[in-house]
Amino acid sequence: MARYRMFIDDTGCVKDEATNHPQRRFGGIVAAIFEIDYLRLRFEPGFDLLRKRHFGQRPDGSLPILHLRKMKNPNPHGPFACLLDEEKRKSWDRDCLRMFRLAAYTVVSVCIDKIDFYATHPNWEGSIYELLVGNAIERYFYFLRGRGTGDVMAEATNGPLDKVLKDLYSKFYENGTDHISAQKLRPVLTSKEIKIKPKSENIHGLQFADLLAATCFSHCKRIHADGPDFHPFAMQVADIIEKDKFYRHPVTGDPKGYGRIWRP
Repeated sequence: MARYRMFIDDTGCVKDEATNHPQRRFGGIVAAIFEIDYLRLRFEPGFDLLRKRHFGQRPDGSLPILHLRKMKNPNPHGPFACLLDEEKRKSWDRDCLRMFRLAAYTVVSVCIDKIDFYATHPNWEGSIYELLVGNAIERYFYFLRGRGTGDVMAEATNGPLDKVLKDLYSKFYENGTDHISAQKLRPVLTSKEIKIKPKSENIHGLQFADLLAATCFSHCKRIHADGPDFHPFAMQVADIIEKDKFYRHPVTGDPKGYGRIWRP
């Protein structure tokens, strides 16, 4: 049986409070799932070559850690300054699209419109973050059945959300989720605890999840909440994810409700 790792990243606003402002109304969890041997033997070396080709090395020989927010608006004196040059940006976009198209990974995106959710469930008293993480863990369980076992990793926020996430994972492991019992969940999870790693540890899968999170989030809002078109490059990435990379129904191939989840 194969071993997998799910890298998760939150996007939007995952707090319970909601307003009609788009930055407060929507939240999500985006996950990228890799088979571990493939991740270590093929994806990580290729990811390093991609980084080195476009951004070079630091004085100590290490590679810059990719961070989408910093790459969108590069500091002229920072590691991604080359992206201010139009031709170099186009070259990065081409290679990045090729990576998204050819790499072997599966995406789960769980997003929520909190205003609509509260209107649909007026007596609900749970946690939005718990709902999102729980739905992602459930899809990971369904993905792992018949394939193998796996663990979960997230990037540290260096704030209270890290402990919340640790406690949530432990709660799911010990008690199960809303729809999956602990007795069913535990056999497919290889760790009792979620792995939370700082950005400085240069975790390839976490950087990959960071590159995908905002795009998947915008894609889901565009489909399910009449959201606007977004950056043309990101929309090309979203098209790849929608067609080939979302976890999907094994017969129909539809990602809705499988890899692309919209609440309510």
